[in-house]
Amino acid sequence: MRPTAAASAATALCPPDGALVLWTRVASGVVLAPLFLALVYWEYPFFHFLVAAIAGVMAWEFTRMDGKAGLKRRCLITAASLAAVTAISLDHPVLALVIIAFATITLVVADQMAGRKGFYLVQIAVVYVALPAVSLLYVMAAGGQLSVYWILAVVWATDIGAYAFGWIIGGPKLAPAVSPNKTWSGAIGGLVCAVAASTGLMLWAFGLPASFGLAAAAAGISVASQLGDLFESGLKRRYQVKDSGSLIPGHGGVMDRFDGLWAGAPVVAAVCLLLEGGVQSW
Repeated sequence: MRPTAAASAATALCPPDGALVLWTRVASGVVLAPLFLALVYWEYPFFHFLVAAIAGVMAWEFTRMDGKAGLKRRCLITAASLAAVTAISLDHPVLALVIIAFATITLVVADQMAGRKGFYLVQIAVVYVALPAVSLLYVMAAGGQLSVYWILAVVWATDIGAYAFGWIIGGPKLAPAVSPNKTWSGAIGGLVCAVAASTGLMLWAFGLPASFGLAAAAAGISVASQLGDLFESGLKRRYQVKDSGSLIPGHGGVMDRFDGLWAGAPVVAAVCLLLEGGVQSW
């Protein structure tokens, strides 16, 4: 029996392998998202252990993806990232930043002493992994659970909106040289969904519409999140790997799942520092 035209079109839009990947991603999200939210609710030390675990695995994935980092360098980057997270967890933010700076300088100097001239992406691995982790824990300390829930809502809404709008509308590619599947319609849809998620969360939390400043902040975090996604896509293209790892079914590695959150966290932390408080005071 020959397939109908409608069936052929449906298969073309969502091939069996693609459908399997999509449902695997959904299943992973259904399991992991509530766990993540619960650890945010339980705060210290559970959320801090989670962030430390994410940072440690991301450091290992980054150096594995690079392929040029030896075991000593891989251990140094992972240990420095964990040490920075531990320092901020113990309420020593300055020490955390000093650890990040010292480890990064050490990597650069080691390359110079070994005769490796120029810039290598692995030299900024500690900054890429540890600074966002420290920022996320600072957001928890400065703004509480609501601020962390807010950034999660904005980043997750951006991911979902970008995927949905990009798939439904399509259109011109956003950055075909870096990520051929991302579109301008998806980027704009992700931004709109991020602002909507921010507004909805504040309505639920306080019963009041979000301020213009908070909506603008949500839009900014959405852009930062999408830039983080593009940066990680560029890393994978540079190192010619499909995923940073295979730890999370349907998503790939930890870097693949948390690239947007890791890009947005330092921006939120900076705003919390400048405004001396979390999202409820913005």
